[in-house]
Amino acid sequence: MIMKRITCKVKEQQKENFYEHQKQWKSLRTVKGFLGQIGGWSTKERLTACIYAFWESLDDYQTFMEDHHDQIFVNSGQENTYESINVCLYRQLFMIAGEVVDFVHTSQYIRVASAEVKEDRINHFVDMQKTVWNAGMQKTEGMLVGMFANSQKQKNEFLVLSGWESEAHHQNYVEQTLPELLKIAKPQHDVHVLTGEQFKVEEAWRVSPSIKQL
Repeated sequence: MIMKRITCKVKEQQKENFYEHQKQWKSLRTVKGFLGQIGGWSTKERLTACIYAFWESLDDYQTFMEDHHDQIFVNSGQENTYESINVCLYRQLFMIAGEVVDFVHTSQYIRVASAEVKEDRINHFVDMQKTVWNAGMQKTEGMLVGMFANSQKQKNEFLVLSGWESEAHHQNYVEQTLPELLKIAKPQHDVHVLTGEQFKVEEAWRVSPSIKQL
């Protein structure tokens, strides 16, 4: 499975327009291989829109880009509403909990952790995700779904995407569970750079595949 991460820096005067135009991407629901899309506004940067789309395979995604993307983009009228856009592709390595459908249908709050891992520590980093982080996150109340993925371009870049029942549930995880997991996993020994983002899912930006695609 392929995950597409899109980050847009939106113009102040165009934030409302971007919001409205983003709703036009519901055309994706009938495209072969499309599994769903979610998005929202970054809690750190109010003018940054975070979008995540899920595809069955790289071939399906590439076919969409060749045959459908440009027309949907033009029809959306979104081109003039942002200052910059960054797009990254990730390959799913494993699910931490739940299924992709849970991101699209039930998650209300999203946490993203992106790690650039030291080359000689990749195996240890992945092992810590499987044995420490997965177990800790699975036990946390309100954690609905999680995915561990690897960048398509950079083999030492990994991403953890998790969906939560609410921002309050996520905050409880940060305060009560995260500190202990950090002590056990010691990511500072594995990681060069660790960044993240969080956002509340915009209901109007949820896109589910059509019944035909399911």
